[in-house]
Amino acid sequence: MKFRKYCFISIIFLLIKGTIFAQTPEEVQRLIPTWTTNIDEVTDNYVYQCVGNEDNSLFLLNVVINEGWHNVIYAFSPNPYVRDSRIKAVWDQSVCGGDVRSLVFSPFSKKFYFMASWEHPLDFEAKNHGLWIATQTHKDYEPVLLSHQAMQTGLGFLIVNKSGVWLLFDESHWDIEDGWMTSVLYQIEDDHGRFIFQIPESVNNFKEYTFHSYWSFENPVRREIKDEYIKYEYQINFRNTDYALIIRDKDETSWWVFNCVTEECTKYESYEMALKKAERIDQDYDNELESEGNKKSPLFIFFYFFPIICVLVSVTLVIILFTQKKKLSAKKEASLIKHNKMIFDIQEKERAKISRDIHDSVVQDIRVLRLETENLAVDEASKQRQSKIEDIATDCIIKLRNICYNLTPAELASHNQGDSSKFELISIINSLVQQFTSRTHIPCVFKVDEGFEYPVLEKEETQNLFRVIQEALTNIEKHSYATQTSIFIKKDIIQPDKNFLLIYITDDGIGCNPDELDKKLKSKEHLGLRSMIDRMELIGGSIEFFTSQNDGMEIKIRLPLENVQ
Repeated sequence: MKFRKYCFISIIFLLIKGTIFAQTPEEVQRLIPTWTTNIDEVTDNYVYQCVGNEDNSLFLLNVVINEGWHNVIYAFSPNPYVRDSRIKAVWDQSVCGGDVRSLVFSPFSKKFYFMASWEHPLDFEAKNHGLWIATQTHKDYEPVLLSHQAMQTGLGFLIVNKSGVWLLFDESHWDIEDGWMTSVLYQIEDDHGRFIFQIPESVNNFKEYTFHSYWSFENPVRREIKDEYIKYEYQINFRNTDYALIIRDKDETSWWVFNCVTEECTKYESYEMALKKAERIDQDYDNELESEGNKKSPLFIFFYFFPIICVLVSVTLVIILFTQKKKLSAKKEASLIKHNKMIFDIQEKERAKISRDIHDSVVQDIRVLRLETENLAVDEASKQRQSKIEDIATDCIIKLRNICYNLTPAELASHNQGDSSKFELISIINSLVQQFTSRTHIPCVFKVDEGFEYPVLEKEETQNLFRVIQEALTNIEKHSYATQTSIFIKKDIIQPDKNFLLIYITDDGIGCNPDELDKKLKSKEHLGLRSMIDRMELIGGSIEFFTSQNDGMEIKIRLPLENVQ
């Protein structure tokens, strides 16, 4: 049952397919192989010309058939995968073997052109002579489509150069005096592939152009012209360069040069002179084309330079932004330095005031208290207690004096009072070291490099250096657990006109982790370290910290000696 069902469905499908896809008799006839001529049959005759298109997918052969002595145009499509290539006759209307003598391919319109010279001697209405145009169709059954432009009878030769397709054609007019014909020049196609088929205006208007005819050379009574430049038959009268045509004059010695671009025609006495002129035309026009090629359109220039302009604009904007940012940063830094200077100046004034107040009031009161205690009349039992009170008073006086010194050293007192503008640094540091050792009982060695000249600094430099060294010694006292410390001063000569004052402060304490130190330097909580950096920036110097765990610390202070006298 299933088998019969499948058979029924198959029969219905075949009937439908035959109905829908049935071909007409004309279509069936077209599918019959038409490339029936074997290539060996053609090569047994005289192959006069073979011309191919740009991609060599189609060739036209101008063949003189021995049997019947006439021309046939064959289409030949080479196939590398077929052993026996076949060809097809596409034109067979020739009346004699010398009928078709010129076959060319135009790279502009992608068409083939050939000339049929003679009309049929028995059928004058056949109109087989003239210019034939063959257009490739890419169809197997009809490789080319032929069209015809009727002309008078006469020999004609076609030439292709960079300016178009040209035809030199014999006129049927005979010169009565010597029985000679002349030729006329046609432009068949321009360099844009447009079909022109007309005599150039300059040639048509000037009747003095006497171009030699081809038929005149074939007249038996004429002698054969010997010319070393002749390679092909058409070159007897008609030669070319890229943008010029060279045509023999009727006198057989002179030559005309036709400029294909300007359509100017000039006569020269010899072929060598005409050839030089044609080559100059080619060179001039090539230079003009090269110059025009170098002249880019505004749109091309815009798109060509647009990326470069964008890059330049971007770079300019980045530079401007960077410069502005740098200026803002410098301005901000200058403002910060100015702000810090103002704060430090206020601090120094306040410290000086507090130091004076303590010295003039509290210290004096304690001194009076001590004197009054000494002068008290007490019994023997209270003398020990009296002596203890005197010692406490003396100790308070010493501590208060140390506080006053730390607030404002005696060496800087005149600075705050405005009595002096410069200070000698070494004596100030030496006093600071003695105070430190006396107060903390930590030995501190102060050493100056041999041959070092004691610098005398401005008020601001001395004041800030003192505070930085003071803060460093305070940190050693509070945090380092050091048993020994030192201060070393030297002069660093980088260049003859560029020297620096270097101060090294070292201790043998517990030190700290470098990463933790970096965090402390960036933190806003550690005001002591931050103030040391700010003070050195204020006077144009720098400060560096070198430490490791359980290996003490070294502080390097660097100040340009331009500020030092």
